[in-house]
Amino acid sequence: MPNYKLLALDLDGTLLDPTSRVSAANARAVRLAQQAGVQVVLCTGRNLTETRAFNAQLETPADWAVIANGAAAERFVDGAQMTFDGLDRQMCRQILAICAQFHTDPCLYTGDSLYYGREFLRFLQALRQRGHVTLDEAAEGYYYIDSPEKWRATLEQEDGRILKAILHNVDPAKVDRMIALLEQDGRFELAPSVMYGGALKNVEINCKGVHKGGGLERLATLLGFGMEAVMAIGDSDNDLTMLRMAGLGVAMENAAPHIRAAADAVTAGNAVDGVAQAIYRYILEENT
Repeated sequence: MPNYKLLALDLDGTLLDPTSRVSAANARAVRLAQQAGVQVVLCTGRNLTETRAFNAQLETPADWAVIANGAAAERFVDGAQMTFDGLDRQMCRQILAICAQFHTDPCLYTGDSLYYGREFLRFLQALRQRGHVTLDEAAEGYYYIDSPEKWRATLEQEDGRILKAILHNVDPAKVDRMIALLEQDGRFELAPSVMYGGALKNVEINCKGVHKGGGLERLATLLGFGMEAVMAIGDSDNDLTMLRMAGLGVAMENAAPHIRAAADAVTAGNAVDGVAQAIYRYILEENT
């Protein structure tokens, strides 16, 4: 039977329940996996500030974080950080130019900060109207940018530190057109997210070749083993690479059909502790 050494957990829609909390059952199962000798990595599109906050909800902290869809990593015990590959200034300028064509603005992530504009606020409002629990855009580390001049100043200030961008629009057709332009450029890794049956859509943007699977593979290599020793659990398009590359890729029941089809196995949904169920089935039973 496989002996998994690393457990990679997506956050939203996976480890987190629909209220964006780690359930007691999931937290206990993660602790038991660690006690069985498995290291745990939170593998997310979020930045370190947000990931650390969710890590604090676990009974015992995770060992690692792979953030911004594989662009960087942190070892929680001592805060040691590794940046794999981010978006350079020219890429960010191209993203801003595309936004200008559609009268929108991006979200730009560094390891510690999130810069956002008016369109992100509109998108959050649309999510809240549908009952979705969202982040607090007024929290520490989130910065509202309200003009092209301030976006340009942000690029100067954070040059070399931008890990990921997200484009939002309450009109999914505009997101599709922005995606088409980004694909034509050829320098970007794109992970669209479709919500509420297509009523809302956004797209996450990384440097070409940067994705969760790649970041996870770099971490596994650093730890001295291959991806066959990794079990990954996720629910979204930005999880596809790690689900396909891991020794065991487990999709959540709440994932879209194409995500479930790409995985080796499917566990229960995030509303009913699907992560805990997968840990008991594929890690704890195999280590007893």
